[in-house]
Amino acid sequence: MRTALVLGGTGMLAGCAQRLVARGWQVVLPSRTQPLMADDGPGRAARASISRGHRPTWVKADWAKPEELASEVEYELQGRPVNLLVAWVHESYRVGVMRAVRHLLAEDAPVVEVHTHAPVPDPVLAHPTQQVLLGHFAHDAAQRTTRAVLDAVERALEGRAPSLHHEDAR
Repeated sequence: MRTALVLGGTGMLAGCAQRLVARGWQVVLPSRTQPLMADDGPGRAARASISRGHRPTWVKADWAKPEELASEVEYELQGRPVNLLVAWVHESYRVGVMRAVRHLLAEDAPVVEVHTHAPVPDPVLAHPTQQVLLGHFAHDAAQRTTRAVLDAVERALEGRAPSLHHEDAR
């Protein structure tokens, strides 16, 4: 089973996380609080085995403690590599968090980074990176965000050259 690590997946990336699960990915969502859509990891609570693969797996994490975040994700993965990283991390934590999780990525794992402010910074990791710059949306922000990020995920998984795409309703 392919594994995706979605950083920021409990907010505006929730739709992306849910779509990846629906496509058969194991999705790990680190965050401070457990989202309603997620399931506890196997080491954290007993649960029916049928739920695995149908919901993202949540691990408790704090952006301000990137090494602990990476350790919790590593524990959850039980030695499996991350095949896709999707990240929407606040700029003040971005570099630290991305560097902390890089050792969890498979050698060929693509990265999708989501940003909301220009100029878009250079990628942190030496992995092929698709970047999305989200603009302003008058309505349907969650749907537009999900579509834009999933488009970037598709480009990444197809092995397309790294690029930046701007999604804006204006």
